[in-house]
Amino acid sequence: MFRLLRTTSFRFTFIYVMLFAGAVGLLGAFVYRATFGEASRQTDVTIEGEVAVLAELFASSGPGQLTRAIRQRTSWRDDSIYMLIGAPSGAVLAGNLTALPPEALTAEGDFFNFEFERALLDIDNREIGVELRRARGKVVRFRSAPEADQSYLVVVARDIAAREFLRERLSNVILRVSLVTIAFGIVIGLVFSRTLLRRVEIVTKTAQAIRAGDLSQRIPLSGSGDELDDLGANLNAMLDQTERLMAGMRDVSDNIAHDLRSPLTRMRNRLTEALKGDQQTQEAALRATITDTEGLLATFNALLSIARIRSGEGGGAKEPVDLVAIAEEMADLYEPAAQDAGFKFELITAPTAPVKGSRELISQAIANFLDNALKYAVGGERIILKVLPTKSGGAVLSVADDGPGVAAEDYDRMLERFVRLEKSRSTPGSGLGLSLVAAIARAHNAELRFENGLPHRGADAEGYGLRVVMTFPEFDRG
Repeated sequence: MFRLLRTTSFRFTFIYVMLFAGAVGLLGAFVYRATFGEASRQTDVTIEGEVAVLAELFASSGPGQLTRAIRQRTSWRDDSIYMLIGAPSGAVLAGNLTALPPEALTAEGDFFNFEFERALLDIDNREIGVELRRARGKVVRFRSAPEADQSYLVVVARDIAAREFLRERLSNVILRVSLVTIAFGIVIGLVFSRTLLRRVEIVTKTAQAIRAGDLSQRIPLSGSGDELDDLGANLNAMLDQTERLMAGMRDVSDNIAHDLRSPLTRMRNRLTEALKGDQQTQEAALRATITDTEGLLATFNALLSIARIRSGEGGGAKEPVDLVAIAEEMADLYEPAAQDAGFKFELITAPTAPVKGSRELISQAIANFLDNALKYAVGGERIILKVLPTKSGGAVLSVADDGPGVAAEDYDRMLERFVRLEKSRSTPGSGLGLSLVAAIARAHNAELRFENGLPHRGADAEGYGLRVVMTFPEFDRG
């Protein structure tokens, strides 16, 4: 119970309920002021007007006419209350009050509230009891002359019992509505907090299981599609990515241990044998060891580049990049090497909108594509580098050759680290080039895919070469 009261959802719910209750109170105060406040003001205005009329009548006609007027008014049997007392004798000359209210003794010239007794009559005007009523009035003193000893004390009032009854009922209703609103809000807050806490506890238990090492755990979704489901889906996606990265790390470790064991063993054996040989044998062993070491360094550098690109550190900040200009630079760089290798190199471009990315990383990806084409398109004659716009405003970059190509079932394996297909086993390489390109594509939100390339008519078989395609999305300037 106390845990529910400490939850953020309950605190927010309670705050909203208090604000709503306050709004209800303000609305009630406005209604009260617009009704009973105005009615009270109107009562005072009516009493003031009546006092003014009686004062004018006394001034023009004297006390006799004032007495007759009050007697006449008390016979109307409405809510009007009058009392005329002669001073200093204290005799009651007219009126329908049985006694001067005590509040009138200290309120001469001012308004005052008081209680009075009124007879209850049946249909035959017979008195059947007495009831206590509320009234509001004003007491004034009339003198025929400022220095006269004789004066007349006049009480003019109005019965406000019915109005006060409604006012008290309204105040009680407003108070009860506010209390019920607060109580209902607290109940809703407890129910809502319990529901939310139950879902948070599920997330907490899942997180504890994951922290204990079970990366297969996922946050169950309620299917409501609310913000908690969105949060759970995003956390599950993050956990999926984390699990993939952890699995990738294990695979990389296994692959490194497997692929580097042989070179390191070979270097150790070579150096061991070199120690037993002559100087010429030792120099040859050292040169071979340096070559193997450079290959190991290239492998580690490729792994480091992949890790940096995936973490967002490699390649610097993203900015508008002209793919056509990069392709032209890479074509100038690789065309001589392609001609030396017996390939006809072609560059095909069209006006293309800039893409958001890293010029260094994109250049590295194109270089990797062209290196692979020169290395593995054995028996081919053409290499085509293309940069064309897409219908959606993005750009598509491709490198195609007419070499022996790759079977479609091997396309996915080509992106895995340290994977080298059977046809490339005899060529130098670490098997990390396309993994690096895949990391570059992900860093640019680009799609990387493989397709059939140019037609291949080699001595061994006919078919298609390989085309590597990287499609960049439209440049978002926001």
